[in-house]
Amino acid sequence: MILGQALSYKTNRFLKKNHAIRASVPYAQAKHIGIIFSNDTPEKTTLAEQLKSQLQADDKQVKVLAYDKNVQVQHLPFEAFSNNDLNFWGNFTKQSINKFSDTPFDFLFCLDNNPSDVIKNLLAKSKAKCRVGVCDNFEYYQNTFEFIVQTAKDSNMVDSVYSYTKNIR
Repeated sequence: MILGQALSYKTNRFLKKNHAIRASVPYAQAKHIGIIFSNDTPEKTTLAEQLKSQLQADDKQVKVLAYDKNVQVQHLPFEAFSNNDLNFWGNFTKQSINKFSDTPFDFLFCLDNNPSDVIKNLLAKSKAKCRVGVCDNFEYYQNTFEFIVQTAKDSNMVDSVYSYTKNIR
């Protein structure tokens, strides 16, 4: 309960006071791309791997971060964190998470249709130039993302996100 309130407060503060330059660059010029998602289903891991491989095929440097609410996941092919990596006040204790949020990605993809408070906090804290989200409620997330993709099914989410982002000029 207290952690949720602390995260909500910090997220709102980061959204207001984060002075990172938010301007999308043409996809062809993008070099550094981040992907963040909640590891709540095995399908999301597969989607993240698909998107990562498509981006790497375009010679992009991709860093992936997965959030698992309860347990630190060891079997993922990329870095993961859990609630154990948050302190009482909602600060991240793991340096790699802070480094991820401070990285000035050209694009930061969030693969969650309804991001958790922890993911929203990382997105708000992020120094990414363009945060790309997948969601249905545009008004609710307009301060969180610069670019929102609406998809009907998770099965074509990666293709939709990739094709729309690739067409940014």
